[in-house]
Amino acid sequence: MFTEIADKRGRKLRLYYEVRGPSSAPPLLLIRGLARHLLHWGKLTELLESDFRLVLFDNRGMGRSDVPRPPYTTRIMADDAARVLQDAGVERAHVFGMSLGGMIAQEFALRHPARVERLVLGCTRAGPGTGPRIAPRVVLQMLGAGRFSPDEAIKRTAHMALGPAFIQRHPEVIESWQALAREYPPTRAGFLGQLLAGGLHDTRKRLDRIVHPTLVVTGDADDLIHADHSRYLARRIRGAQLEVLPGAAHDFTTERPELAARVLRDFLLAHPTSVATAV
Repeated sequence: MFTEIADKRGRKLRLYYEVRGPSSAPPLLLIRGLARHLLHWGKLTELLESDFRLVLFDNRGMGRSDVPRPPYTTRIMADDAARVLQDAGVERAHVFGMSLGGMIAQEFALRHPARVERLVLGCTRAGPGTGPRIAPRVVLQMLGAGRFSPDEAIKRTAHMALGPAFIQRHPEVIESWQALAREYPPTRAGFLGQLLAGGLHDTRKRLDRIVHPTLVVTGDADDLIHADHSRYLARRIRGAQLEVLPGAAHDFTTERPELAARVLRDFLLAHPTSVATAV
């Protein structure tokens, strides 16, 4: 399904979204990260769709959504998410965002607080200086990936999101990502727009305004957005809980979908159990 949102100049942008799961289940809005779209949630959606009414969408610039000319911001992208939720007929939902999606989720909670039930922030950051910065060589690798074919670009960048042992054991995941990149090839404009949105994101001085029950989740082997960024978020958001998943890299929902689903269910359905170490 598509919905439309207009910018300040009246130009229309189409956003692609899907709704899955029972209509009577609690709604859960899922927001993916940089250069990803809703199909990258993979097995996680299968594990969650019996317990939640999932609202998934492709951020502007990726997948089946339109690719407007940059710049993008996480504030604008949060308003995109609100438009999707409205079009899906959902007034209020749990929200889970990963990486860039977690930055968008922060802005969503700040700009549309009445639409958020509970908030989960995965492997993300509030802004600069809240933990070790992303290495310049990694940024250069990201920028340079556009020179290669979709298959080669995925091969060269998968290590940023997944641990080496996982990549070695599960070549089928890389193959599935390559297939998605061939089916919905990312554009340079969309990638740079999203990258800029993440680079300029900054909620550090506003985190105390987030009043929703919040869970911050990260992996202790995340080499892209270090776990210290999540620790900062958990300290600054009132009453936030922190879950650090042992051995998990950046994309923990791909590496550990069963564990990720259990963490989400326990928090969002308010039946907590100890499934990870908290630091």
